[in-house]
Amino acid sequence: MEIVTFAVAALCVLFTLISVAIPISERVRLPLPVVLGTGGLALGLIGSLPGFDPLASALDAYNLWIVGSLALDGQTLLLVFLPPLLFEMALSVNVRRLIEDVAIVVLMAVVAVVLATGFVGLALWSVSSIGLVACLLLGAAISTTDPAAVVTTFRQIGAPRRLLVILEGESLLNDAAAIALFTLLIGLAGATEAVRYGAVVPDFLYSFGAGALCGVAVAWLASRLYSLLGGSAVAEVTMTVALAYGSYLIAQDVLIASGVVSVVFAGLTTTVVGTVRMGPRNWSTVVSVWTQVGFWANALILVLAATIAPRMLLQLSLVESLYLIVVFAGAFAARAIVLFGMLPALSLLGMTAPITQRQKALVMWGGVRGAVTLVLALSLAELTAVDEDDRRVIAALAAGFVFATLLLNASTLAWTTRRLGLDRLSPADVALRERVIAGTVEEVRFYVAELARERAIEPAAVAKMHTAYEPQIRETIAHSEAVEIPFGERLRLGLTILGNQEIQVVQRAFEDGAIGPRQTRELRAVAERIADATRIGGRSAYEAGMAASVAIPRVFRTALAVQRYLRIDAAVRYLLASRLGLLLETENTVRELRAFVRNIMAPMVGTDTADNLADLIEQRLALVRSHIDAIRLQYPHYTEAFERTLLLRAAARREEAQYSRLLADGIIGTELHRALNRDLHRRWRDLERLPRLDLGMSPDTLVAQVALFAALDSRQRHLIAKRLRSRMAVPGQVIVAEGERGDAMYYVAFGVLEVRGLDHEAKLSNGDFFGELALISPTRRRRTAIVAASYCRLLVLTRRDFRRLRSVDPKIEILIREAAERQLGDGFLMRVPEEREWRGETGARPAA
Repeated sequence: MEIVTFAVAALCVLFTLISVAIPISERVRLPLPVVLGTGGLALGLIGSLPGFDPLASALDAYNLWIVGSLALDGQTLLLVFLPPLLFEMALSVNVRRLIEDVAIVVLMAVVAVVLATGFVGLALWSVSSIGLVACLLLGAAISTTDPAAVVTTFRQIGAPRRLLVILEGESLLNDAAAIALFTLLIGLAGATEAVRYGAVVPDFLYSFGAGALCGVAVAWLASRLYSLLGGSAVAEVTMTVALAYGSYLIAQDVLIASGVVSVVFAGLTTTVVGTVRMGPRNWSTVVSVWTQVGFWANALILVLAATIAPRMLLQLSLVESLYLIVVFAGAFAARAIVLFGMLPALSLLGMTAPITQRQKALVMWGGVRGAVTLVLALSLAELTAVDEDDRRVIAALAAGFVFATLLLNASTLAWTTRRLGLDRLSPADVALRERVIAGTVEEVRFYVAELARERAIEPAAVAKMHTAYEPQIRETIAHSEAVEIPFGERLRLGLTILGNQEIQVVQRAFEDGAIGPRQTRELRAVAERIADATRIGGRSAYEAGMAASVAIPRVFRTALAVQRYLRIDAAVRYLLASRLGLLLETENTVRELRAFVRNIMAPMVGTDTADNLADLIEQRLALVRSHIDAIRLQYPHYTEAFERTLLLRAAARREEAQYSRLLADGIIGTELHRALNRDLHRRWRDLERLPRLDLGMSPDTLVAQVALFAALDSRQRHLIAKRLRSRMAVPGQVIVAEGERGDAMYYVAFGVLEVRGLDHEAKLSNGDFFGELALISPTRRRRTAIVAASYCRLLVLTRRDFRRLRSVDPKIEILIREAAERQLGDGFLMRVPEEREWRGETGARPAA
């Protein structure tokens, strides 16, 4: 048989065995990694039988030599299988949830690895004749929990969601930490004492840190290329494959850092940016493809490594086999110290939310090892820097430890979960589940009845259907009504559902082509922040979150300061346009949430809770609209043009999505699809640029709109304009504070400001002015505060510029001084002189 034919046949056999293992796993109710590991171990045992050599009977001597030369060693297995395995696991991690428990994850992924390495290494070294470095290498090899084995097992047994997030993060990062430490120990095996212990910490930090930065950088660069791939899902999937292997090789071979760490952080970065950088609906395709690739990688590496393991295990003597008990005890003792000793300290310091004792027990018992540790075990067997007898023992112990955790820990995790009571729903969750089931069954019954009416089905058949559904409906309603769920619990649950629904609404709008990548990223960030805060703080946290989501960001205030002092308004224009777009898209999202609360949530959480949530949504909608109106009031034509552009953009994206559906359904051909898209892209180019925002900050134009300067000629107004500084203010910004000494006078070109500190309500608007006392009485303190009630454009005349104007044209000084003296004489803080005053008439009106 040719070698290529033999390889393809062997791969077919492996895939067949892996496929069959899935229904076997469900039938025997064991996690899939347990079945795969056991199957691989059985194949390895059969292959170890005397006289049984399928390779020799299938291949000639030359091909047999080639197979022996190309045999997969530990490093090859790491390079071929580990990048796709870890990259796929990273794509499934909720990064924001992971950040919430980052302290726990770092503790269990890095500290626990170092602790387990030391515990296992010192324990084995104290009871055996194996060298210390070899014992530490064994500790590093078995300190990593297997991502697929742990997470897959916990998903199958229905472990709590928070534990899944913690275990996903731990499993990903401790692989990286363990392999980085493992590599360092290999390099230190033949080094001097000074180098051996002095270089461990900095080398480890460099390997881990440089690998992480490499992964983030390469993933970010790859995300810039997605937009150049024409929205092709197959091209974007292919790009991610290059990213997984490329990040590994760049870190490993170019930076001499941890390739495993690089792959993990490349996957996590892709999870954050890929959802919005890739074409609409392409992210789900990427995840689906990688789920399949990750499954193949995990299954193949587990089976292949397991088939090799029996040859190592059979080389252990009886005494050496007993060392496995020491290794097992040391590994889980270190894990227990981290969970029950160090973790409570983090909770007391407020660095993470506490985990219950039962959950800690489940996490400790869930320290399952798998394919990664088996690969490291193979690497141990190939080390030349360690004594041959030592490496034989530690390699076999590493393989034996993997199978011990698979057969003992993984196979009993479901039983352990039940015994700890972590598989049971709370009474409130049970009642909620029954309500959802009752509503679903009732909806199905109504649908079938309508279908039967349309098709003129006999009433007797419809009655049978009702008879079949009535007992289930009565039973579920009785179960749901048997438990009284407190209002606070239902409100908490409703807010959680509402937060998750908002994230789904934003993602669905992006996939449907209604919004672009940048808006999607910002809206998702807002929705996730509100959802995360709500899970802890309830309604008050939701209210605080929705207020924070529309607050003027710090970067906008920084841009205002740049415009004020440097007279550069490009950043203000860009940020104001971005803010308007975000507010408009938020309004659309909240409207969808309002419909969701009215139509979906009432049967789930009760009418009173749904009414409370509806009131909350109405408040949020009013808040968002008030901020939109604040911009519309100041820039009505720009806001109208902006809304029209966004509407046309959404229509163009929806049109493109519809063409893709027509092509996929075979209604139109490829040539017509290309022609339609070419025409669409020509129209899209006209929509790429948003309308330009004119802030109207030209001093000459603004001076002409101030009533105080109406009596001046054009030359005098130009002199004032040269000395005035344009300034923009945002709602809520304090222009002048009560009790301060002023140094400038302000003219309102556009906008509305509130006067605070009077016994009556007073407002300033277009043409009004205030602060003239600061020019003639600089020591006088202000008795009121002036706060912007909308977006405003102000003209500022400082005391220094006032003195310069006085020297150029005394009439300008007289004009301003008379206004200030009237203010002092009448006791009003500010005055708006009417035109008749400058014709010699008397009287003045207070600003209102």
